[in-house]
Amino acid sequence: MNLPYQELGFMCGLELHQQRAGKKLFCNCSTDLSEKKHLFEIKRKLRATAGELGTVDAAAAFEQLRDKEFQYTGYEHEACLVESDEEPPHPINEEHLQETLALATLLKLEIPDTLFVMRKIVTDGSACSGFQRTMLAGLESKDSFLETNKGKVKITQLNLEEDSCKVLKREDKITHYSLSRLGIPLWEVSTDATIKDPEHALEVAKHLGMIFRSFTGVKRGLGSIRQDINVSIKDGERIEVKGWQDLKTLPLLIQNEVLRQKNLLELKEELKKRGLTTINEHPLEVTDIFKHSNSKIISSQTNQEGKVFALKLPKFAGLLKKEVCPGKTLGKELAEYAMAYGTKGMIHTDEDLTKYGLVPEFDTTCKKLSSKPEDLVLIITEKETKAINAVLERAKYCLTGIPKETRVPNHLNATSSFARPLPGAGRMYPESDLYPIKITKKLLQTLELPELLAEKIERLAQEYDLNPDLVQEALKEGLELENYFKKYKKIPPHFITTLLLEKPKEIKTRFNLDSSLLKEKDFETVLELLSTNKIQKETIIDVLIELLQTEKIDLKKYEKISDKELEEGIKNILNKNKNAPFNALMGEAMKIYKGKCDSKKIIELIKKHQ
Repeated sequence: MNLPYQELGFMCGLELHQQRAGKKLFCNCSTDLSEKKHLFEIKRKLRATAGELGTVDAAAAFEQLRDKEFQYTGYEHEACLVESDEEPPHPINEEHLQETLALATLLKLEIPDTLFVMRKIVTDGSACSGFQRTMLAGLESKDSFLETNKGKVKITQLNLEEDSCKVLKREDKITHYSLSRLGIPLWEVSTDATIKDPEHALEVAKHLGMIFRSFTGVKRGLGSIRQDINVSIKDGERIEVKGWQDLKTLPLLIQNEVLRQKNLLELKEELKKRGLTTINEHPLEVTDIFKHSNSKIISSQTNQEGKVFALKLPKFAGLLKKEVCPGKTLGKELAEYAMAYGTKGMIHTDEDLTKYGLVPEFDTTCKKLSSKPEDLVLIITEKETKAINAVLERAKYCLTGIPKETRVPNHLNATSSFARPLPGAGRMYPESDLYPIKITKKLLQTLELPELLAEKIERLAQEYDLNPDLVQEALKEGLELENYFKKYKKIPPHFITTLLLEKPKEIKTRFNLDSSLLKEKDFETVLELLSTNKIQKETIIDVLIELLQTEKIDLKKYEKISDKELEEGIKNILNKNKNAPFNALMGEAMKIYKGKCDSKKIIELIKKHQ
């Protein structure tokens, strides 16, 4: 869909988050995320407190109202007392700090003379302390921009921070987290809002991703890089969609968010046309009307001391079934506010009430609320009125336009859902357990800047006469091709590249084996044997499979035979298979001599004596 982004007043900025490998930022725990041996579990509840200025952050207050309990699981070598918030953080990991300063230099950001570690309030449970540590490592300068096909995009900031916990599962009132991801070093790079359209956002994200992967110390694979997208249009508000992972569908996510905001603004105008200026309604308990209902949705809640609350939305009839973006109606938008407080959702008069078996109950409720045909009535079952009050406040916002929100993505259809209000600016305060970090000129002069991945691909392709796509694929897999080329000079670079990339795929498809278990040392073993003529090229698959299954090689199976012994053997095959076609003779010879000699030599001898 081609939307008139410029006319809509489209504004978009990205925040890219890249995990780093090695040790965690403030302790010696591993960043591997293997989660093999369970060590401990702890439970916490978090509450919002006022900051230095005496105000409570809106997002923190919202999370406290949800009254959630959080359970944290620690795994061996991947969690310690630092992640559990039972011990102060250790001094910052020097390698991560230096690589961060190198990235800031590469992006031409201004590096502060002193770095201060700050605590950022995070009360959704993803850090059991209620905060994450972060530090500003680079600020925009006049030169800190990316050159793109649609103009310059400013890089505004670089932070080095801790990653959050990983969700294991969610229950009604308990969220289960793993501590393994908490504390993994994370680069956060922000752009300004000059991105011109969704495809432009994709170009910027790819460019930044390429820069990240130019550093050897970054993690790779699904989840190691995530995008937060900030989007707004004229008369709208800034919306932040957190944690998008699928780069290919990033433009669709942005397009759907623009459509959502556009349709919400049109809804505001529709309500004006209907003459609605304020909503003065209040929720009303109607449990008595529904207590004998045959609906399992209702009875399952009322049997557990749940109450039924009803709300009238004047002049809203017909609006909740309208799509705000593909796959999402206004009804779903409002229901997400209810679900944020643990309810299963809501039922309303824009739906087919016969499928719930609730027509008589709704008729009675509508009469009790003095509802008119142009009004909408909805019900929610809960023990208090938190969910229905949240829906009421969201409905009131329909008269204003678009609320500022943090939203979470749905990767199935590239839409997003309400998560919590957008955090305020005052959610940071100094980390009292760590000293400020002085950045000296001497330190900056010792930084080693990496060769950009795009430049490296072009250089390797030219220098070693390789297909650039093949080089790109290898580097994307984290293969340091040049190290192999320099170490095994007798083997052609193209052959080495094919061995590293294609042979594991062949093992997986032909033999149904998990070739991802092959380690770097396995490939080095094979290349060393090849370069010293202890094995032949034809046996590479066999050798790799043997390493995969037994972690050792029986070299006797691959010992090279003498030319004389080979010639006698070929003559013997020919005598036993007189008048056999060439291919049959070749097949018999390969059964015996595969890996013990060059196949070209077998061909020559068969032709010579046939």
